[in-house]
Amino acid sequence: MANDRIDRSIRERRRGTRQNEAGRETRARILDEAERLFAVHGLDAVSVREITDSADVNTAAIHYHFGSKHDLIAAILARRAGPFSERRQELLDDLAKGGDPDLRAVVRALVLPNYELANDGKGGANYIAFLAALGNHAELMPLIAEYFDGGIERSMDVLARVTPHLPAEVRELRMAIAKDLVNRLLGQPNGQVRLWSEARSPGSTSDMLTVLTDVIVGIFQADVTPKRRVRRARAAAAR
Repeated sequence: MANDRIDRSIRERRRGTRQNEAGRETRARILDEAERLFAVHGLDAVSVREITDSADVNTAAIHYHFGSKHDLIAAILARRAGPFSERRQELLDDLAKGGDPDLRAVVRALVLPNYELANDGKGGANYIAFLAALGNHAELMPLIAEYFDGGIERSMDVLARVTPHLPAEVRELRMAIAKDLVNRLLGQPNGQVRLWSEARSPGSTSDMLTVLTDVIVGIFQADVTPKRRVRRARAAAAR
C-alpha cells in the first residue's frame, strides 16, 4: 500500500512537470508569434484571433497566460528588456573605464545593442521592430518608461558630456529621433530605405552598424539654428 502511494505521488509529480513544461512552451510560442505579427503589421492591425491561430492555441490560452492583449504587449516588452538594457549598461561601463570617450564611441555603444539583437538569428529583429511599433502609441509610453527609463537616463548623461554644445531639450529630441531611426531601420531589414539604397548603390547597406553610427553622430554634431532665425523664417513664410 505504501509503495502504491509512493508510485502514485511520483506519477503525479511527473504529470505536473510535463504540464508545467507544456505551459511554458505554449506561453513562449504565443510571445514569439505575437511579437512577429506586431513587428510586421503593427499593434492595431493584429487581433487576438490572429495571434492564437498563428501560435496554434485557442483564445483561452491568451487569457490564461496573459489576461489581455495589453498584458501580452507588456510581456513581450519585458521578455527581452532585461538582457537588452544590461548589454547597453555593459558597453557604457566599458567606456567609463577607458577614460573620456568621444561622441562616436558613445553613439556606437548606444546603437550596438540594437544591432546585435536585430542580428541574433533568434527573433531579435522582431523585437526591434516591435519597439518601433510601440512608438505609435502614446498610451504605451509609461510601459516603455517602466522598463527602459533607468538606462535612458544614464545614456543621456553620457551623451551630454560629449555634446556640450546642445541645449538639453535639443539633445533629448535628437535622441528620440535617433532611437526611432535605429529601431525602424534594423527592425525592417527589407524595408524601403534598404531596398531603395541597394537598388541605387548595391552593397551600400552591408554594414548598417557603421552607417547608423555615422548618421547619428551627424545628428548630434549638427549646429542648432538660433531661435531668432527660426522666428524670422516663420514670419517670412506667413507673408
